Amino acid sequence: MRKCGKGILLLMSAVMAASLFTGCGKDKSSQAQKNEVYATIKKRDQSASAAQICAWLSYSVKNNDLFQNEMMELSYCSDNLAVFSDSVGSVIYDRTKKKVIAAVDLDKIGCDHFYSEGDEENPGLETAIKVSKDQQWMIIYNQLQGKVNGNIYAYSLKQCDNMKLAKITPSKQISEKDKLYQTIIKEYKYAQKESDSISGKIGDKIRAMDVSASKYAYQWKDSKGIRKQSVLVVDKDGLKLYTLSGKENQPDIQSEMVDLKTSDKIKLNTKLPEYEYTGKDLRIKAVFDETKKRFDEDKEEGLVTIPMLNIYKIVETKSGAEVYANFWSETYYRYGSLLKNYSGGSYPGVMYLKKTKDGYRVIKTRYAKDGAFLEKSIWKLCKGYPDVAVRMMKDSVTQNQRKKVLQKYVSQNKLKIKAYKEYGWQYVNL
Repeated sequence: MRKCGKGILLLMSAVMAASLFTGCGKDKSSQAQKNEVYATIKKRDQSASAAQICAWLSYSVKNNDLFQNEMMELSYCSDNLAVFSDSVGSVIYDRTKKKVIAAVDLDKIGCDHFYSEGDEENPGLETAIKVSKDQQWMIIYNQLQGKVNGNIYAYSLKQCDNMKLAKITPSKQISEKDKLYQTIIKEYKYAQKESDSISGKIGDKIRAMDVSASKYAYQWKDSKGIRKQSVLVVDKDGLKLYTLSGKENQPDIQSEMVDLKTSDKIKLNTKLPEYEYTGKDLRIKAVFDETKKRFDEDKEEGLVTIPMLNIYKIVETKSGAEVYANFWSETYYRYGSLLKNYSGGSYPGVMYLKKTKDGYRVIKTRYAKDGAFLEKSIWKLCKGYPDVAVRMMKDSVTQNQRKKVLQKYVSQNKLKIKAYKEYGWQYVNL
């Protein structure tokens, strides 16, 4: 039995399709490209509201254990403002008023790729969010291996101080040759560093994984020109912004609680319905239900179990049947419009079925052993069926198979889910 759980990248996970999501957005702006227009609020927008974006971010803090270290990003920090971002959206937080003053729907522009770097062979898109030094502009775009990929959206922040909490939309699209882009990129050249490299007690906690922290710390200067670095952290008390200054070996550390809640009462739809077998083969239904039952026994709240069976052979017997398969299963949770993978397990083996009045019942299960004993145990399980043994040793769930199963699940339950995501990989559109 092989099981990959929380915080572990599934080595058997399928390769991300390089052709998916090659651009940041879908529509080109017209007049906004010609004339500078300050950020506006969409009055009739069916996507997530600013309050809903804040609610999802709060949900990620409260349920931090689900997120496998996919902590929200600290995109910007100064004396008075901070910007927090993840796949559901980006929020502008007023540090003096201690509240969110504006939000950006990243899903709307297709710039919602976080913790999706992939590997050298299959790199994924990553979203970059940067604020100008004078706090007048914020730019958002996707990048692939450090290079801009798709549209660059510029948001004017001039109205944020005077309006109630609401979404802001792009003021214009710019290019890499634009002075605004080049200026902000220059300002950000040394702004971010790995958060586990910071010094002091909070750095020790991050390295020891006693807390969850934003991937990068943000380095900045305050109004007096003093160098500081800030990092977002989730601990037992909630979301905190830590700011370090002074000597590196003995930094002065300040912390402040961050409250992302709004006055609006938002009820998020985080519950996922159970996945049911809807086929007509009662033998497969029996092994499906048994596989699901096994994973459901220690499943955490909020997760759904999705069996993904690779059946190699079914042998009819006098009393029922023998099913040779990899009884693979995965668990998922919902975050915004994504199904995010929490864990997965590979269980190659044989299930023995007994025929009943209503169908079949699993009376015995034999799984292959782990590690060095895997190959030998598979040959023993598949005695008399060498072709099955070979397939069982080499086979795994493919991206296409996973996609089809999840598409079926989403369609069956009419869920507003656009994609699934595995830890460290770009999400796959459903």
